[in-house]
Formats: sequence, C-alpha cells, structure tokens
Amino acid sequence: HALLYQGGARAIPQVLYQAASIDGAGTVRQFFHITLPQLRNTMITSMILMVVGGLTTFDTVLILTQGGPGTDTTVSAYYMYEQSFKNFDFGAGSAIALVLVVVATLISLAVVRLSGYDKMRGTAEGIS
Repeated sequence: HALLYQGGARAIPQVLYQAASIDGAGTVRQFFHITLPQLRNTMITSMILMVVGGLTTFDTVLILTQGGPGTDTTVSAYYMYEQSFKNFDFGAGSAIALVLVVVATLISLAVVRLSGYDKMRGTAEGIS
C-alpha cells in the first residue's frame, strides 16, 4: 500500500503546489487542500484492497496457528481450506469460496458506492 500512495503522491502535479505557495498557502493547508483530495482515488483503491485481503487472509493463520487453539483463529479462508483439503469435502469448500467471493464483491461495491468513486472525474490537471 505504501507503493500505491507513493505512486499517487508522485503523480500530483507540482504546479498545484507552486500555485498554492504563490497564493500564500502553508504546508498544512497544501496537504489538506491539494494532497488529500488528489490521493482520494488511491485511498479508496487501497481500502478496497485491504478489505478483500482481510477476507482472504489464509497464509498467516496456516503458518502460525492452524486455526487453533480450538477454532479461535479460524478465518473463513482457512475454514475453506480445511473443508476442501483436510476433510476432502470439496463441495463445502467450493460453497465457502463462493460466499467469500460474493461477500468481497458486495463490500467492494458498497465502498465504491459510499465513497462516490463511481461518479468521480479525473483529478489530474486539465482533465474535467
């Protein structure tokens, strides 16, 4: 995510900061009125990637706890793996995978809808 933000920050035209400096805006005002609005698309994309990544966390649970003690750290992706490859119940594993895909899609669509990302226009200079 740091690379996403770094790329987004580097894509902000320096002309905007120069114009703000000429108008007398300080660094704090430039950050809140130029940097954050220009990074809005990047922040929403990063948020969606984090939510979907959180839903599909598997490797950490498998390596560290294997769902234990008991079932305290069992997440849905690990449960899917457990049903499919430990219990050889591929139907249940496929159903869990399908539910994960549907939930991740619905959450992503909700974030896009609530953030107004689908109605945004380009933030680059000269694009309206």
